[in-house]
Amino acid sequence: MTFNLIYDFLLISISLLAMPKLLYQWIFHKKYRQSIPQRLGLGFPEIDKGEKKLIWVHAVSMGETKAVSTIVRRIKKDHPEAIIVTSSVTETGLAEAKRSMPEADHHVFLPLDFMWIVKPIIKKVRPDIVILCETDFWFNFLKRSKKQGALIYLVNGKLSKRSLERYKMFSWFADRLFSFIDKFCVQSNHYKERFLELGIDEQKIVVTGNIKFDGNYPKLDSEELNEWKDKLGIPTEDKVLVAGSTHNPEEKIVLNALTEVWKDIPNISLVLVPRHPERFEEVVNFLQKQGVPFSRFSQLEKKKDNSKVVLIDAMGLLRQCYQLADVALVAGSYTPKVGGHNIIEPSWYGVPVIYGPHMHSQPELVELVEKYKAGLQVEADELAKALFSLFGNSKERDLLGKAGKTMANELQGAAEKTYQAIINENSE
Repeated sequence: MTFNLIYDFLLISISLLAMPKLLYQWIFHKKYRQSIPQRLGLGFPEIDKGEKKLIWVHAVSMGETKAVSTIVRRIKKDHPEAIIVTSSVTETGLAEAKRSMPEADHHVFLPLDFMWIVKPIIKKVRPDIVILCETDFWFNFLKRSKKQGALIYLVNGKLSKRSLERYKMFSWFADRLFSFIDKFCVQSNHYKERFLELGIDEQKIVVTGNIKFDGNYPKLDSEELNEWKDKLGIPTEDKVLVAGSTHNPEEKIVLNALTEVWKDIPNISLVLVPRHPERFEEVVNFLQKQGVPFSRFSQLEKKKDNSKVVLIDAMGLLRQCYQLADVALVAGSYTPKVGGHNIIEPSWYGVPVIYGPHMHSQPELVELVEKYKAGLQVEADELAKALFSLFGNSKERDLLGKAGKTMANELQGAAEKTYQAIINENSE
């Protein structure tokens, strides 16, 4: 009881400290308007499970949601009678869940982890299985689910060095938190070692690989690619650089580098795909201030004839854009605040990858790309030079692209291993 009071008190304190920023985002960027009411427990759907099995799958945001969708499809195929609830924290995550997991019966926002919000919801829903993806652990949510008799699995598990040190500093909390999890399906051996450092029983940990490599990667045929390129207004003869999942100030970094390259290789079009929709107008303002002719996906009828930049101000089009690319720059890697995104994603399409120096959130992906020689890690001040080299040398692009395709093909199978680990645990 004392521990629960301390935990709730800390959550309240953190919430109060975060309130000014949340209000600012709510008012000026219109963030959280969909999520906050349901996260407060208002309007949470009435779920009558009856005698059916209920499986709650939680993925914090868009990337994790795409990854775990493979598992959800397999569960629904083998257990069509089961009720599946997916939860997200971000609004982009919920939108992705609806798009990539239509098999789920309910798509919800995860309730804020206060006991008075979580307890009545979990008591009504009564999950039989809870599946967490990657890193989002909430004490009250896990505790109440376990009290209802749920089996709890971590899939695609990972643990950053920073998180490891924090959990070790507060081991009294980590011990309680991780005791609720029945099986840890982790991405790699070095994540297994980190969980072992926290005192997790080795029998609970299994290395299954990264399920992001088993995602759904639909491929456009040549005719569809030509139509897509034409729709974006990109000249047929132009090469394409796709900068995917950009954060501030990465648009500026990419544009500065490409401006240098344009002096010698003018027939390159840039496709910018910001990570978060609330930044669309911010990027528009930046491009306008730079005096760069550009077009917006949402307003292609207003495209300027001399524009070399296309801003994708819509969600769910990144993989489609990567297929147009002659070179892909995976952003989130030129700002230490993020620490990298999925640099393997373009490799499914044989596209050479560039990424920046800040990849501390995805160290295993860097190891893989370096092992297969499928991409280049480039500092911001060397980016123009790297782009000039790649766009001026088709042979180098082909070598990197083919290596990436080989890597992507050889990495498949993690979703099946993860699913089997869950099934075996349930059958014991």
